[in-house]
Amino acid sequence: MPHDGIIPTGNPQPESDRVTNQEDRPRVAIIGAGITGLTLAHELAGSGLAVEVFEAGPAIGGELGVVEVNGEPVERFYHHLFLDSPEIQGLMRDLGVDDRLTWKTAPMAYFTGGRLFPFNTPWDLLNFSPISPPARLRMGLAALRLQMVTDYARYEDARAADVLPGLSGREAFDAVWRPLLQAKFGSHWRQISMAWFWSRVHVRARSRPRGSLREMLGYIDGSFLELTRALAVSAERRGARIHLGTPIDGIDRVEDRVRGVRVGGRARRADAVVATVGLPILRRLLPEHADWIRIPEIEYRGALVLLMQLEEQLSRYYWTNVADAEIPFPVLVEHTNLIGPERYGGARLLYAGSYLDPGHEYFGYSADELLAAYAPAIRRVFPGFSARQVRDLWLSADRVAQPVITAGYQRQLPPYKSDLGGLYICNTSQIYPEDRGTNYNVRIAQECARQVADALGNRRGRPEA
Repeated sequence: MPHDGIIPTGNPQPESDRVTNQEDRPRVAIIGAGITGLTLAHELAGSGLAVEVFEAGPAIGGELGVVEVNGEPVERFYHHLFLDSPEIQGLMRDLGVDDRLTWKTAPMAYFTGGRLFPFNTPWDLLNFSPISPPARLRMGLAALRLQMVTDYARYEDARAADVLPGLSGREAFDAVWRPLLQAKFGSHWRQISMAWFWSRVHVRARSRPRGSLREMLGYIDGSFLELTRALAVSAERRGARIHLGTPIDGIDRVEDRVRGVRVGGRARRADAVVATVGLPILRRLLPEHADWIRIPEIEYRGALVLLMQLEEQLSRYYWTNVADAEIPFPVLVEHTNLIGPERYGGARLLYAGSYLDPGHEYFGYSADELLAAYAPAIRRVFPGFSARQVRDLWLSADRVAQPVITAGYQRQLPPYKSDLGGLYICNTSQIYPEDRGTNYNVRIAQECARQVADALGNRRGRPEA
């Protein structure tokens, strides 16, 4: 039943359409063709630099990669945009694909104590019976108080597990916030920064249009593949080259500067290298004699997502948080309650998502094995579910997905420019205080691209745009 169904870019533009006078331009090698790497390529090629992107996988997109359901692409990992996402919306306007972005209300729920509860508006909170009426009121007031705090700096050295019980009350913390922290960060939950939690409250509050009590979420008609394809086309039109199925063997240096990357045992010269991969992967790419380069020892959680094509709708909710220690996943996302099933030939789509330690046994499971493990738990949340309803199945994994944002994380935050001249780091470890998300990947890519372009322009004379 499981299959890959990955959609590659190919070469969006013929060679004759590309800028060809590359030899006299500073060269940049980008490791990874996810949204970060593609945005970097688009920006840096637009600055007149000679850009090559090296992607180990067979397709662009990274965690925005897609499969096809009845001929329609859909992401392997669930994705949406929050209303407050200026960087990615601006990028889409620049690329001419902003008309593909649609905004919808997204019904959400919370599963606890064997029951599903709507969790969308203040009225839902007031009717949330797992906690007492005074606790509900205190929890709502705490959210309002956090929204009034405009500077997260006061929370950077504080732990959410220490602040939230006093702010929202122990009852609400134990019933709602602690299970969510544990689901996201596992055994690290007690150390998570309150600044990270503050940002989660603010981004969701800003996703409610003025005068509305419900969040609006954005999705791209045709999936996020529309964005990644547009970026690849733009980058290649500007002269960039994107190499798929091309893993990097390592990063080379001469004395205190990079000299390029090694691909298939061969050296590829570059004046700058930008690594968009996770920090543990970057360490493996650096030569042994360069271990003096400071790379923070940031812990990561892996992401494991099972996407199921079903025959029938299971609920009316798009997003369901699961607060039950016996259930092996913390979230169920019924995608076709946000984007209608008619888009997918009538199919219903359900994601089961987990954050796990990178060594968890589930990373060794096949899609069918994970479905067998998950099916009883899905049925506890949605009693109408049966594994017999599953018509297709895709399993996606990233062992280096979510940095663990501990209190004091701002002192671990790696700069874009590393200690090794010409080596730049641009990955999710630099998204702070926000949670990882596509808009923030675009933001860090644009910031890093400016630094790279400025450095190479100052070093060799600014390239022509």
